[in-house]
Amino acid sequence: MKVLVTLLLLLFPMVFVAQQNTILPHPVVFKSMPGYIELDRSLSMDFSSLSSTIIQQLKTTGAYYHNLQLIDRTNKPLVIFKKLVNVPLDSYSINVNKQIIISYSSPKACYFAFHSLMQLIKSDDKGHLIINNCFVDDYPKYQWRGMHLDVARHFFQLDEIKQFLDVMAAYKFTTFHWHLTDDQGWRIEIKKYPKLTEIGAWRDSTVENHYTTSPRTYKVERYGGFYTQEQIKEIVQYAAQRNITVVPEIEMPGHARAALAAYPNYSCTGIQQEVPGLWGIFDDIFCSKEESILFLQDILSEIIPLFPSKYIHIGGDEAPKTRWKECNQCQAIMKENKLKDEHELQSYFIQRMDKFLVEKGKKLIGWDEILEGGLSPNAAVMSWRGFEGGIEAAKLGHEVVMSPGSHCYFDHYQGKGNEEPLAIGGYTNLEKVFDFNPVSPKMSREEANYVLGGQANLWTEYIPSFNQLTYMAFPRAIALSEALWCTEKTTYDAFEKTLIDSHFPLLKNKGINFSSSILKPSITFKRAVNGINVKLSSKSKEERFTLKEGSDHETEVNFTGSKEIEINRTNNSNQVQYEFVSLETGLQSKLKINNNPCLGVIVNYVTKPSDRYNSGDLTLVDGQFGARPWKGHEWIGFDTSVVIIEIDLLKKQKIDSLQISFLKDENSWIHLPYAIEYKNLKTNLGFGMAQSENFENEKQVLFIGKKVQKFRITIKTLDKIPLRMPGEGTQPWLFIDEISIKNK
Repeated sequence: MKVLVTLLLLLFPMVFVAQQNTILPHPVVFKSMPGYIELDRSLSMDFSSLSSTIIQQLKTTGAYYHNLQLIDRTNKPLVIFKKLVNVPLDSYSINVNKQIIISYSSPKACYFAFHSLMQLIKSDDKGHLIINNCFVDDYPKYQWRGMHLDVARHFFQLDEIKQFLDVMAAYKFTTFHWHLTDDQGWRIEIKKYPKLTEIGAWRDSTVENHYTTSPRTYKVERYGGFYTQEQIKEIVQYAAQRNITVVPEIEMPGHARAALAAYPNYSCTGIQQEVPGLWGIFDDIFCSKEESILFLQDILSEIIPLFPSKYIHIGGDEAPKTRWKECNQCQAIMKENKLKDEHELQSYFIQRMDKFLVEKGKKLIGWDEILEGGLSPNAAVMSWRGFEGGIEAAKLGHEVVMSPGSHCYFDHYQGKGNEEPLAIGGYTNLEKVFDFNPVSPKMSREEANYVLGGQANLWTEYIPSFNQLTYMAFPRAIALSEALWCTEKTTYDAFEKTLIDSHFPLLKNKGINFSSSILKPSITFKRAVNGINVKLSSKSKEERFTLKEGSDHETEVNFTGSKEIEINRTNNSNQVQYEFVSLETGLQSKLKINNNPCLGVIVNYVTKPSDRYNSGDLTLVDGQFGARPWKGHEWIGFDTSVVIIEIDLLKKQKIDSLQISFLKDENSWIHLPYAIEYKNLKTNLGFGMAQSENFENEKQVLFIGKKVQKFRITIKTLDKIPLRMPGEGTQPWLFIDEISIKNK
């Protein structure tokens, strides 16, 4: 008997390990215990200590997850509630052991706890609901856990926004940043200015395909919509019932074309223009004259009563100063207020709004461009162009919400497959979002205290439907919730396992269209002695593949799991084609390798790439040319005016010509270089390419005609983006993809 007891004790830890945490974001503490409680479709709970508001929230949550009915019972209820004191903000605990005890520090904490409890419930093989015995202790790290939604480029119905808020609530988000106005549409009723919705809410056409597609074509169709003030109140109340605060954004002084189509007299020129159906940045912005400022303050006066939020977002980004420089009234204001340039004029404009909002009991928040020309005294900063704006604001003692494009722009691609829907560009996969930390290592402890949290942004130029919206948002939003909630994150592998095992089924059950790109077959490259290895792999053990090698499909290989193919570099340029077919999912992928003497050779970045766009040195010599529209993982990005790269071909050989591929997307601040120089590192002899004001071709060729092993390439680009172009006055990006050698 003693032996049997000993064996059972040894087996119990194995049982504990098998009962993994199913809560996302992961709690601070999760301990599993032997045993479980079997549930029916109702939960008896003692509501006596809860407010009517909390009770309604819990009933809504129970119905959302498992269609559970909550029954008030004071005599031996299954679930009881206890109040916590002297604990971190919004702390809660859950103790499941014959009974369920939820302890909470605030109404919001009670709501979070109940969401976690619902995520612990699962179905057994017979369809019964069970919850394993366990103990959970939890609290959030950051209070601003936000999701942004642009309804100006594409309009979303009330029911869709409510469904979006439901999923936000499930993952403990606290802020819904509602981008209500932009160049392409004005979406909120303003009773004093009815033309804003009569005219500004509608456009007659919308650009098709990608912004950079040439020639551009348009879908000629009236498109738009707006929310009445009553509908706004309905969404604000719906969000509040889920402990989500709605922060409205009214763009100013830029991104104003929809408003100016309705009221052109508030521009600098007064010229009547239509609401544009083209994405981008436009010169026509709100004039800085007094009439325009009072017009916008009238609008804010109607906005403020609709939103209980402490913060009102005024945009402040991407406002070209072209019209202001040509406007006599703007120049007169600059002279009167002793402003040295148009950046200080924008600061004057923002300060007027800041003072107005403070008088109304609100706090201004804007994109990091509001730092230019001097930050308004009471403003908070939302940092999107990297972390730098947030760092600068924190140094000045201002509140910061980090929302860098590198981690938080969910309009970027998230998968590498050709089946991904059209996106604006860039590549932000699930693991990148998971790794997000809103506090930069460059910040001191004191500066870090000004960071309220973080937020993901969903710009909808290329998101025309709600199905595509949720596809782009989830599961990346769940990874963001992990980054913003957890004091100490678990490993990415543990997060991914919980996500796939417990939360993909939950999203599917709720009818949420989400991306399963992490489950799809992946193709990766690594350097080999004589070239590169191409590896095809899948997380699914059931996945089977057919591989056809060569343009004539002379060989065919069937395999499961993963397969590596080595491609040896050649002295001449030729194409090697592979075709992969997944027999489980039906996905098909064709891969063309541009084989040449540069394939897999050694690359040294003398100039270090930006962390945002650095997928490794092999990217430049993997035989793959970046596709259009561009994806971030296919390119190496630099934000400096001079880039130096050294290449080692591993043996001396003759080079007829050297080809370098660049990306031109000026709307994304990505420019071509104006000069390229080549130098043989052994002989120190160079061959310069003639300097040009502007290279028009994305593929540049240097004619060498010499034998060489090691050489240096120096690439020069502009110090600043020219006036009247997107990002004017800032350092342009230089994007490089493939470096290849062409021999006769």
